Amino acid sequence: MFDFGYFVRSFVLFQRFKGKVKTKKLFDESIIKGRCWTTDLDFNWHMNNARYLRQCDFGRIALLVETGLWDAIMIRRKNGMKDAGILVGALQVQYRQSVEFGDRFEIRTKINGWDDKALYLEQAMVLDKNKQIAFSMLIRFGLTPRTFTPQMLVDDLNIGHIQSPTLSPAVEIFKQNYRIDYQPVKS
Repeated sequence: MFDFGYFVRSFVLFQRFKGKVKTKKLFDESIIKGRCWTTDLDFNWHMNNARYLRQCDFGRIALLVETGLWDAIMIRRKNGMKDAGILVGALQVQYRQSVEFGDRFEIRTKINGWDDKALYLEQAMVLDKNKQIAFSMLIRFGLTPRTFTPQMLVDDLNIGHIQSPTLSPAVEIFKQNYRIDYQPVKS
């Protein structure tokens, strides 16, 4: 089924920053606001697990656009690297409390750092009603083609040669978990 609302909200996020100079520094936190609607609810009358991830998509879009990373990828495409792109390679999520119908929240997104293969982001959904984290996630963002490294992308921002900060211990563990080769469940 086509999720029209997803594409409308994504389009609005891109349009908000179209033609503007980047508004965030690379390591600044990006914040967008959201609300839990009836279309987000599951049979238990709280936000469906998949909707948390959907909301975080919008946070990642905002971060990419606000920092200029999205424009840097588009420039690469225009300059001959037609398959330049960024995609989620792995997620680690923690559901901490329920988000109920009508709850307002913020999605906070920031870059933790990068290595030679991926960017690592942190995201949190913070409820307005109690200022507590309802959901948190670590993300491994890979670049395509594989010869396109995160350092090349950051260098494309033309803000000087910035090196990745030391990755947090949580991200280091996340990276180790990413290397685990899961075997199919046998029945």
